[in-house]
Amino acid sequence: MDLFFIFNVFRNIISTFFLDGIWVVGFFYLLNKTFESERLKRVSIYAIGLISILLFFYSVMVSM
Repeated sequence: MDLFFIFNVFRNIISTFFLDGIWVVGFFYLLNKTFESERLKRVSIYAIGLISILLFFYSVMVSM
């Protein structure tokens, strides 16, 4: 395996994950600031976690 290829794959995974992930976190942050609710905060934490995991797998699959 080429070192440049490995570096490029990891760079693509990280950049895709963080570029798309910032939109998810920003959306739920603004949603929680707009509507103050403890239930919404709990649901948002679970949603951010689940979406982040799915987004990570998507980033890995697209980069390969």
